[in-house]
Amino acid sequence: MQIKTIFMSAAIALTLSACSNNAQQQAEEAAAKAKAAAEATKLQAQQTAQAAQQAANAAQQAAAQAKAGDVSGAAASAGQAADAAKNAQENAKQTVETAKQGVQDVKDATNKAADAAKQDTGH
Repeated sequence: MQIKTIFMSAAIALTLSACSNNAQQQAEEAAAKAKAAAEATKLQAQQTAQAAQQAANAAQQAAAQAKAGDVSGAAASAGQAADAAKNAQENAKQTVETAKQGVQDVKDATNKAADAAKQDTGH
């Protein structure tokens, strides 16, 4: 009888441990998704900042060329500034989309972790 009780206790402990591992795994996945979303958004924001800096540099160059009387050079630099500004704007939109997707991924993973935890506690 004691051996049977020990085996039953061990089986229950393993079952509870498996449930706990599932909740822990889901929580770890949520944390990993949060980290990945933050990194993706950070990278996209850096690209946006670089494009904005390129636009600013081209605009400064256009201003300097215009001041020096180099109209054709100023026009070319102004065109580069406009292109870089458009690129920065597109990058900014992509940054927002990346952040939105990251928030959704984290939300979904967090909900999975919460559901796993509820199953573990029997609620």
